[in-house]
Amino acid sequence: MYSFNSLFSLLLTVQFAFSGVTTYDWKPSFNDEPVPQERLEAIDAALPDIALAVPDSPRKILIFSATAGFRHASIPTGKVALDQMGIKTGAYQALISDDPENFEIDVLKTFDAIVLLSPTLDFFMPSDKLREDFSDLQWNWLHARHKRLIANLVQFVHAGGGLVGIHAATDSCYEDEDYGDMIGGYFWGHPWSWRHNVTVLIEDSEHALIKPVFGDMSDFRIQDEIYQFKEEPYSREKLRVLLSLDVERSDEPMAKSPLRRTCGDYAISWVQSVGEGRVFYTSLGHNHHIYTDPLMLKHFLAGIQFATGDIEADTSPSASLGK
Repeated sequence: MYSFNSLFSLLLTVQFAFSGVTTYDWKPSFNDEPVPQERLEAIDAALPDIALAVPDSPRKILIFSATAGFRHASIPTGKVALDQMGIKTGAYQALISDDPENFEIDVLKTFDAIVLLSPTLDFFMPSDKLREDFSDLQWNWLHARHKRLIANLVQFVHAGGGLVGIHAATDSCYEDEDYGDMIGGYFWGHPWSWRHNVTVLIEDSEHALIKPVFGDMSDFRIQDEIYQFKEEPYSREKLRVLLSLDVERSDEPMAKSPLRRTCGDYAISWVQSVGEGRVFYTSLGHNHHIYTDPLMLKHFLAGIQFATGDIEADTSPSASLGK
């Protein structure tokens, strides 16, 4: 599959070269609102002072947040918070970029982990709203490139790289089965909107990504948008679930977004091993204040340091533990 996509991309590139068309070099660009000063100050006050683990070597991560669908207003806030957290704690150095070229194999190898900060749909592609701006040839080339770069990311993780998915990273790449298996689940609506107050259960208080963050807490309350996930590929047979929703102690879900998971399993955060690599995902991160919350920033830091390889953590599937 990967070799076919690469060949298809090459053939389209040759066609562009002979046709004189150069827009195959399209790169995403977004007009995000700047982060206001008061929020910058709130981020600074919430940052952890030290890393949760001393890095074995200098770590470099990529923070990527391109969107082909809905674009969360909190993305700029998240970028600043994650970048500054690496600087203050010394846990990592971040490159913030939506340039697809960072997902070429040789460039991916320069990173210890990739952070997908609320990307949506086929995030290497333009939005469908822009379809008329491209010829069929251009659009097909971009789609082939998207498939190839996703394959590169999957290969990077399988070979030992790290991946962190935040919030809408599960609202992405629905047609790429390998991506879905790697991230661990696909968005299936959010019965609890950004206005809802919910109770989050801590499923394993002794886990290496939980203990340094939440201590002896068994649950916590938070206001954020909570996802439910499709029946597949999400599975406790594959994932180590760290956080989940306590439906009974949360606000009533919205009637327009019914509860589809009849099993009552509403996971929020998990880890898994993918090949030789490490994947951490959390659906928290819709609201701006998530990135000014000291507890949530440590939650993200734990996930990032797991992905870079500096925190060793058990990825045994929850089902194997009887949880």
